[in-house]
Amino acid sequence: MAKKTSAVDVQDFKSISDFGYSVAKQGDAVRAAGAWALDNLKGFPEEILSEDRAELYEGFRKRASELPKYEATEYAVVDGNLIPVNQLSGDLPKERYVISVASAFSYTQQQFGAMKSENHQLYLVIQDVRNRVNKYCSNCLSDLKAAARKVLKDRNPESTTRAATKSFAEYIETTLDTMKQRCKTAEARGTDPTANMKALDQAIIAFKVKLETVK
Repeated sequence: MAKKTSAVDVQDFKSISDFGYSVAKQGDAVRAAGAWALDNLKGFPEEILSEDRAELYEGFRKRASELPKYEATEYAVVDGNLIPVNQLSGDLPKERYVISVASAFSYTQQQFGAMKSENHQLYLVIQDVRNRVNKYCSNCLSDLKAAARKVLKDRNPESTTRAATKSFAEYIETTLDTMKQRCKTAEARGTDPTANMKALDQAIIAFKVKLETVK
């Protein structure tokens, strides 16, 4: 029977109470991580500096490399194809590759791009590892952002409401500006009879007046 692999560690618990304790402990750890991110990552969780993201992903990949789902696999070249050595019997071919999380991400973008034509079979294997690990890292970052937002809400419940209101107000202004710009361009081209700046300006004024009256 093939060995099942998982992206997470599977644990055994002595009782439901023991399981509950573990869940609560992990929840505390997640909240602590969210608080650390808020205090140490500039702009988080709405923004994240590229250098901070790079370091985070380095840590995420390190963790991924410890999980069975992303464990290193040795491949042998057989008739131009890469075959996992655990699927082969007898003497192994001399040309072999060990593909791990670390090795998959050790190539520069230029090197990886060149590999597509120079060694397409190897490229496909490494691409698969990269895609799966990048998805894992993206999920880790999403979880961290969610934790940070919960901590932010706990610290100042009103701030999140004000921020959401401000963001929506900014969204409205951005949308209206885009509408005016597109209408102006279309009217100048004369290709769209529905583009009418005067009518749009009047509609926007009416919209803003109505929006103020319902606040």
